[in-house]
Amino acid sequence: MEQMLQNEPTELSVQAVPQKAVEQACFHALTLISRNCEYLDQHLARTGADQESRQAVTDISAASAQLDRTVNEVMTLLEYLRAEELPRLYPMDLCDLLQQIAAQADMIQEQLKVELTLDYGGWTTCHVLAERSDAELLLLHLLSNALRACSEGGKVQIVLRRSESFWQLTLLDNGCGLPDSGEDAWLRNRQCFLGGARLGLLLCRECCRRMGWGLRVEKAPECGTQAVVTIPLSSDRSVGQTVELHADSGFTQMQKRYQLRTMLVKELRTMPERGDPDDL
Repeated sequence: MEQMLQNEPTELSVQAVPQKAVEQACFHALTLISRNCEYLDQHLARTGADQESRQAVTDISAASAQLDRTVNEVMTLLEYLRAEELPRLYPMDLCDLLQQIAAQADMIQEQLKVELTLDYGGWTTCHVLAERSDAELLLLHLLSNALRACSEGGKVQIVLRRSESFWQLTLLDNGCGLPDSGEDAWLRNRQCFLGGARLGLLLCRECCRRMGWGLRVEKAPECGTQAVVTIPLSSDRSVGQTVELHADSGFTQMQKRYQLRTMLVKELRTMPERGDPDDL
């Protein structure tokens, strides 16, 4: 009888999901696909294969990058759901992080033909309390959404301002706009974001919740969309919040810049081909 009771089904919880096993299985398969794509690409280059064969390998590689992105999003959401406590927040220079992102403007212009600019209102430093990996994930996903919305020749602007009680970070684009602005807007939005799992905004909202930040996505003043992030000033945080001051070494800062660029390069691999907005 005792054995029977132990074998009775129990309600499934997120803690019961074997996340590590799922993660290993998915990324093992993705690694095999990536290695074989590289081999085939080199082999076809040596043998002088036809354009159709080379395009097929390119398509497989792009699909692999998209799948890798989606798996990472799912794994991150699972990690957030399993977390029993909110992350510990540390002082972070938001201006420095924004400058690192804006430094990739040339790469974005070359690959996507979209202009990226940064306007931080004359501020040289902006110390906020954050979990750095969450902040990076938030900014990269918001930037990715803005870039995806734009056609060739589009513009994305990052704007930082400060009020008496909070910092306001805004990412504006002049792209397809929100899907609830009419049938044409819905169609253009669907084509720009085709292939995505629509997990990005969920991740962004969860990152903000974990750090005590605010987020709203709305129609931009002229055209396109703007994502507005509100970040409390450090002095406005609750007294009970645990904060530790620490400084990164020069090597650590360089490593973080490299990791951020690598994340952006991977994100750009999942971007659809740019086109004339009239073709959408």
